[in-house]
Amino acid sequence: MKRGLAVAAVLIGLVGFSGCSGSSGGSGSSGGSSPTVTQTQVPTGGSSGAGQSSTSADPATLSWRLGPQMPVAVSEVGVAEIDGQIHVLGGYIGGRAHSTTHLVLDVATGAWRTAAPLPEPLDHVGAVGLDGMVYAAGGYGAAGRPTSNLYAYDPRTDRWTTRAPLPTARTAGVAVVLNGALHLVGGKTTGSGSSVDTEEHDVYDPASNRWTTAAPMPTARDHAAGAVVDGILHVAAGRPGDLATHEAYDPRTNRWTTLAPMPLARSSVAGAALDGRFVVIGGEDAAEARVFRNVAAYNPATQRWTSLQELPEGRQGIGAAVVNGRLYLPGGGPTAGPADQTDTTLVLG
Repeated sequence: MKRGLAVAAVLIGLVGFSGCSGSSGGSGSSGGSSPTVTQTQVPTGGSSGAGQSSTSADPATLSWRLGPQMPVAVSEVGVAEIDGQIHVLGGYIGGRAHSTTHLVLDVATGAWRTAAPLPEPLDHVGAVGLDGMVYAAGGYGAAGRPTSNLYAYDPRTDRWTTRAPLPTARTAGVAVVLNGALHLVGGKTTGSGSSVDTEEHDVYDPASNRWTTAAPMPTARDHAAGAVVDGILHVAAGRPGDLATHEAYDPRTNRWTTLAPMPLARSSVAGAALDGRFVVIGGEDAAEARVFRNVAAYNPATQRWTSLQELPEGRQGIGAAVVNGRLYLPGGGPTAGPADQTDTTLVLG
């Protein structure tokens, strides 16, 4: 992917979920030709993690713009936010899997920097910011198999430490913060000599450095999107195949509920909570033939999916973070499959 790529966007109002649509490659699906996105300095301020609800403008009024360019093009990353700093972990670089990449965007200054590398090369790693630390859970390791390692990064010392391993090796799962704990849901684990999808739901308490088990997700899946909205964990999309399934976990009852499915089935997506909505961004089809620009938002109050402005270009293998009511999407794959990466940061705000 060339640096400084000019990208385009189509402004789509917030409409009923029947209006959601995806697109293949970097071309538009429903809007025809589009104006060029202006490369504008994104306003800065306070922060809110991607897995939690945030206060912002109505998502229907937001548009995509170019944010600070990354030092390196990368996809299949873990993304976490803490104190206005967005951490991008592991991933594919130059079409090659497994890296120790650790990039940090200071939203206040718009500057990227390189931080202490991951203790081992990883991709598809689960990442969260919790209690002043950044956690990296599981992922594919250098041998191309799911790992059970959990690492914690302290921004004050720029050092990683090893924490209690996952109950089972996991990769491409959903990692969020819920009630002061790291929840790791779904993904792929090792079984019968190969990776298989799982519905496992494990909870890590940083205070005790222990894992416990919560109610399993009804649908075993990997490459899904997840976020916490008003204390409820939402998970949608994913593989095997292309899933539109949308399920929600209530920690008060330790139960899952099936909710309205996504309008567009897909996988390799990013998820975030924005203004009380569960937002699912981009993705590709399971055959790795198409990459999508679609951005859909679920409103728990109305129990409906609506369309937000499409991405300027298709994007998959991504993670998202929300800072000061703006959604940041660093890097990712602009085409389906592992071959291409981008160094573009997209910002919805």
